[in-house]
Amino acid sequence: MNERIIVIVALISLVVFFRWYIGWRSRRATQQDVKLTHFPLGQAGIIALHTDHCVQCERLQKPALERLQKRRNDIAVVWRSIQEEAQLVKQLGIMTVPTTVVRNANGQITNVNMGYVDEDVLMQQLAIVSAPPHCL
Repeated sequence: MNERIIVIVALISLVVFFRWYIGWRSRRATQQDVKLTHFPLGQAGIIALHTDHCVQCERLQKPALERLQKRRNDIAVVWRSIQEEAQLVKQLGIMTVPTTVVRNANGQITNVNMGYVDEDVLMQQLAIVSAPPHCL
């Protein structure tokens, strides 16, 4: 009985640590001085990174991005393989696919979502980066 409790606590701790670590890596990636040139300046967008055999990319992330584009047709979405973007993957420390990289209109990375993220979260992230500037 005690062994099972120890194993369960260890597994839960491992999951919590892994989730924290992925979040930390994502926050750290947004602090990198990387200018993304996949879209023209003045346009916010998303780079969706995948691999050829990623089931989660095809069945979850791709449909979520298609729904997002129907809701926000002003946002460009570029679907790229991690092999095509090896330098970006290395520079940002991306460890999993799918990964979505949100870029503001100035070309700076504002969010890096490692793992599947639904269109509602992406809509919130895009609302911040593509909001009109406040008048003073």
